Amino acid sequence: MTTDKKQSRTNHQPQNFFDSWRNQVSAAIRFSLRRLWYNPISTWITLFAIALALSLPAGMHLFLKNLQTLTDNNRQIPTISLFLHQETTIQQARDRAELITELSEVEQVDVITKDDAIDEFASITEFVESIKTLGDNLLPHVLVVTPKLNSPLTMGQDIKSLTDKLQNYVEVDTVQADIEWVMRLQRIIAIADRITWVIGILLALTVLLVIGNTIRLDIENRKQEIDVARFIGATHAYIRRPFVLGGLWLGLFGGIISLVVVHLAMLSLVPKVNALSNTYGGQFTLTGLNFSMTFVILVISGLLGIIGAWLAVSQHLRQQKIIL
Repeated sequence: MTTDKKQSRTNHQPQNFFDSWRNQVSAAIRFSLRRLWYNPISTWITLFAIALALSLPAGMHLFLKNLQTLTDNNRQIPTISLFLHQETTIQQARDRAELITELSEVEQVDVITKDDAIDEFASITEFVESIKTLGDNLLPHVLVVTPKLNSPLTMGQDIKSLTDKLQNYVEVDTVQADIEWVMRLQRIIAIADRITWVIGILLALTVLLVIGNTIRLDIENRKQEIDVARFIGATHAYIRRPFVLGGLWLGLFGGIISLVVVHLAMLSLVPKVNALSNTYGGQFTLTGLNFSMTFVILVISGLLGIIGAWLAVSQHLRQQKIIL
């Protein structure tokens, strides 16, 4: 009989522990939300500060994404011109064009024969008769290679690598590729991307400081309650839990407000962008925040809130000479 009682008590211990932990977490959630509700002015000021800090990098990332989409849709893909040796025949030029087409980096290859080149040259110059008196056609066969590009961020490197490969063919005399504007575009986008990351990191640290300072002030206001809880044997997790949840709510709600700010900013730009696009005969449409970007922003904002609150509580506990 005694053994049965001990076994029954042992079986109930995990259940009682889980119920106790669940009740403590539920109470901490309700308490942390009430703290935000009972201090509306300071809460809204903190939330808007967090939202503004999160909105800037999110908006810059969205702008950069739309810029990349615009360049992808409207850029003229640069081509590579291969000027063949004079002794190369038309059949050899076409055979080489077929082999180049099989390369994974190549989209298509167009063959411009000597006759086509001389006709095109004659159509754009006033010296048609002089060209005809030259006798032999001194222009070479030309292969115009259109590369297959994956991203504007790697466009310059892709073209440079393909150009070096094409230069090694025996029929090729000269390779010409106009990639200066491609490299400039690549540098601009890379710089903008780097600036976005730097600003994002700095503003993330700002969010940490804002949330950490808010939680620190809340700890100071509840110092007596914390001392009483410690006196009656409250664990570090019990003391830390409501503050960490408070930081989570601040970060999460601030992230939601930042999403609203970015969305409203996008809506205000739509008419202007549409008018500009119609002026140039284009059909460009701004791309807003998708589900993955929204999820990432909310996760980052929530984590910043948790980390900021955790650091603030840990600092207070260390100051009280509690061994963590």
